Amino acid sequence: MVLTEVVCSNCGSLRENGEITCNACGSPFIIRVNFEYREKLIENFPYISRYLVGLNSDSPVENVGETLIKSVFYTPTLSYKDIGMNNLFSYLVGKKVVEKGDHVSEDSSGNAGASFALFCKMASLNSEVFVSKTANPVKINQIRSYGARIHTVEGSREEVEIMARNSGFLYLGHQYWPEFYDGFRNISYGIFQNMRNLPSRIYIPFSTGTLYLGIYMGFKHLLDSGRIMEIPRLIAVQPKKACGMYNLIKGTNYLRENSIADALTGVIPLRSRLLREVISNHGDVVIVEEGDIIKARNDLLHSGIDTEYSSAIAFSAAKYDKPDQEKLVILTGHGIKNNFTSSQASAL
Repeated sequence: MVLTEVVCSNCGSLRENGEITCNACGSPFIIRVNFEYREKLIENFPYISRYLVGLNSDSPVENVGETLIKSVFYTPTLSYKDIGMNNLFSYLVGKKVVEKGDHVSEDSSGNAGASFALFCKMASLNSEVFVSKTANPVKINQIRSYGARIHTVEGSREEVEIMARNSGFLYLGHQYWPEFYDGFRNISYGIFQNMRNLPSRIYIPFSTGTLYLGIYMGFKHLLDSGRIMEIPRLIAVQPKKACGMYNLIKGTNYLRENSIADALTGVIPLRSRLLREVISNHGDVVIVEEGDIIKARNDLLHSGIDTEYSSAIAFSAAKYDKPDQEKLVILTGHGIKNNFTSSQASAL
């Protein structure tokens, strides 16, 4: 039996030779897991022989008022993206998809770029990171600190991706490689090992949907293995200013603007068809106003948790949702990723 298969998210065709989209229909790939859950976490990823970094997915679950919090950003670049990048680069290096000295490209709004640049440095690769001119300067400086060359693009998030893909470098865009999102199964396993009695609802910051999809796939694996009775309701949370998935599912037409939650770009995800099905069957998608995002970050800060706006948004959504159900919030990035403006600081 093949333990894992890389298949097209649309037509089901197998990946043939490391291509990033299906040769038959052009859709992105997903990873299908064909074995029962194993307690030793790395054994749930049989395509990886050794992780580049020994990340700990067993971060504690904390209480903030009536809400449970799991922070998944205690990682090298202080973003959950390290969990996915560690999985992706461990695969790429282990299977010799990349070799020392290769020039590789990525497009990013900030956090993914920093994580990408770090793992490139660890693998002796030359990183070329394409970012929007409006990207968070704190995150740009972090990307640069790992030795990446920054390519600034004056255009939309989609135009940044096009430039990265057509740069002439080997494109390792994290949205396309399924080994990236598949690493987030580790978060589900960590919640399962932490809690056993799972919460009714889990609130997840949502941009391109890789985190949401990975968490869902982890719980599906546990369900298929008979380790849990049902998958918690997974609530995707977007800023009202950047809510492409919300628009797609709810039939609204909110215009895309820059949000204070700068890591949540509001683009339509690559795997939107699959994500729409998962959200409709296993959760919901909600939106949050800018002022509520700022308040949520301040409330968490006063509770001793410093997290970025793009992460605090999930706490805001949970606070105003059904209080009679146990709720868990996934926090994805440290507050060092943002600068306080004078008006935000005065709100403290």
